[in-house]
Formats: sequence, C-alpha cells, structure tokens
Amino acid sequence: MNTLIVAAKTAFDSPSRNSSAGSTAKTADNMQTVADRLAQAYQLAPYRTDLLFSAASAQLTRKDVPAAVALYGKVLDLAPKDVDALSYLAGWNRYLGRAAESAGFMARLRILDPARAAQMDLMFHTIDRVGGQPPSDALPDVPAPGLAIVTLGYALNDDGSMSDVLVGRLRATLAAAARWPSAPIIVTGGNEEAGHTEGESMKDWLVGQRIAPERIHAEDFATSTLENATYSVNLLAQLGATHTVLVSSASHVRRAEVIFELAEPETLGSGFPVVTLGYPDRPLTELRVIGPDELRLIYQNAFSALGMWAYRSAPLLQQ
Repeated sequence: MNTLIVAAKTAFDSPSRNSSAGSTAKTADNMQTVADRLAQAYQLAPYRTDLLFSAASAQLTRKDVPAAVALYGKVLDLAPKDVDALSYLAGWNRYLGRAAESAGFMARLRILDPARAAQMDLMFHTIDRVGGQPPSDALPDVPAPGLAIVTLGYALNDDGSMSDVLVGRLRATLAAAARWPSAPIIVTGGNEEAGHTEGESMKDWLVGQRIAPERIHAEDFATSTLENATYSVNLLAQLGATHTVLVSSASHVRRAEVIFELAEPETLGSGFPVVTLGYPDRPLTELRVIGPDELRLIYQNAFSALGMWAYRSAPLLQQ
C-alpha cells in the first residue's frame, strides 16, 4: 500500500504544469494517476478515509467535481459525523447548484459543529460577494492613512527573469505607489528560479523605478496564493495597516481576495477591508462574469484558507 501512496506522491510532484496568470495547475493526466493510486491503496486499507479525501482533491484538480462529491459521500457513509466530509459536501453541492443537498449537509453540520458551520457561512458569503464583483484596473477610492499595498508574485522564467505577467502586476503597483506615496508595499512570492525569488525580483524592479527601498517589504517564502495571504497578513499586522489594496492579474484577483479575507480574521480581526487592483492580463469584458473554472479554484482555495487539509495521506500532505 505504501508503494501506491508514494507513486501518487511522485505523480503529484511531477514538474509538468498548466499555467496561466490566474492559476498554475497540475496536469489532468498526472492527477488521474494520483486519484487511481490512492483509490487502489484504499482498497487495501478500507478504514483509511484520508485516502478518499486525498483522491477527492485530485478529482477536483481534474475538474471532476461530481467524482469528488461521490468520494466525500463515501467518507460520510463510513463516518456519518465527519465534520470535514459534511463541510466539503455542503460546499461542492452548492458549487454544483444543488441548493437543497447543500442545505441538508449544512443543517447536519450546525448540530455537530456550530463553529465550523459559521466558518462555512462566512465562506459562502465571501465567495458570493467577491465573485459578483467584476475585476477592475482602475485605482480604487480608498483613504491613504493606514493603507498598505500588497502585490502577489508570479512564477519567474527559467533564467530567473520576470514574466510579462509579473511585470504587468508591478506596473499596476507602480501606479498605486504614486497614488499613495506614503503607503508601504508588500511584494510576496518565494518560488525560486536561477537563484532569484519572486519577492526579491519584484523589490529590485520597484527600486529600479525609484520607489524607496524602505517602503518595500519583500516576502520571499510563499509558494502559493494561500501562503501569499498567510504571510502577507502577518506583515500587514506588523505594519499596523488598517486596510489594503491587493494587486494581481485581473483573472486572479477575485480568488486572491477571497483567500485573503478568509485568512485574515485570526491576525487582523474580522472585516479588515481588502480592495483589489487587477492588471488586465485578459480583456476585462471577458472576466465580468465569473466562469466555472475560476469559481472551482476559489472554492478549493477557500477550504484551504479555513485550515482544511486537501491531501492528508502522508507523504502526500497539502492544504
């Protein structure tokens, strides 16, 4: 059985990826291998519901939400009081438009774990509100006192240079820096290429554009949008910020805002204001209405922002 889980981990870690400014995802073929190996391992140890949770996450990355829902349902059959299974079933049935099924799982969750049910209510409200807002490349109307600017990184080229996507985000940051000249700037991204991290490269670029280096706080450990949010929220607290402008690609800002808003309460308190500024990596008219793939990624990341583990079968562990 351990051999099968290691094989799933190897497929999961494969370097092949599908990338865009909105997301960097593992290939469908790789994730089918992950799901197959985990399913085979489960047959050998049918008490290991962690394998079903992990296989469901692989199916979500493959965009097969009904297959994931079926696996979560199998967990609930085995463990009718499993709070995570109820949470996932409430969320993913809601994503599929199955309102009655989602409400039924939420009703069971409210009895078993009122605190988790409250988290889910907040998650649904945040997704609905943010998902209904078209991205904008216009500087938002926010007050200067207490403001901090947060700019999200994007994978560097193989030679360590910055992609056009990342430069676009930095140009939007430059406009924000000029609009609010006293606002500190957080640049976040820790993925490394050719000895350079995103955060370091972003700071160097802004300094080259005559932004004072003491304004710029480079966070160069984050390797995902969830980690961007987690580490940046800590920096926002240390800077004494009261609100933030979040800069990313237009195809990514809604997902980033949901993650930031769900990640912030423990550190910054509930209701910390986040507004977004989107570099138009695609025509904004194409992004006015949220699409199913973007919404699926938002749901996946929202669950992780609540602290739930997507892959929970060692050595394949990931929120």
